[in-house]
Amino acid sequence: MESEVEQLRVELAAAVRSNDILRAEVQNTQDDLSYATHKLKDLELQMLKKDENINCLQIDFEESTKQLTIMKGILPKVSGDRDMLWERVKQCSEENKLLKKKIEALEEDLLLKEGQITILKDSLGNKLFDPFAGLDSRRQFLLE
Repeated sequence: MESEVEQLRVELAAAVRSNDILRAEVQNTQDDLSYATHKLKDLELQMLKKDENINCLQIDFEESTKQLTIMKGILPKVSGDRDMLWERVKQCSEENKLLKKKIEALEEDLLLKEGQITILKDSLGNKLFDPFAGLDSRRQFLLE
């Protein structure tokens, strides 16, 4: 009987040790579960923030798409205006060249006329023409 009691004590000690080991494993598992639950809540919060960012980006994308559509509608008119202005610039450039040529021709004519005036003045010398003088003085002026 003593041997049975000793055997029961050994079994009881082994059962107590197994029980302690199981309690420690249960505690570790509960700690792991608590950590996993906290991590899950953190990840859910991050997902909510990312969903909010995605929604903002979608709204921005839709707004950008609308603006792009508007710009695509405006682009042909702006391109047409640009082409029209370019043609006008080319016309003005041609007109400017023609006007410069006319100015050069007029300046040459002016120089020619100034030369003719100078030649006439030199040929008259110091003779003065008086349009109010009598007919005889005019004839004499012309003969000289």
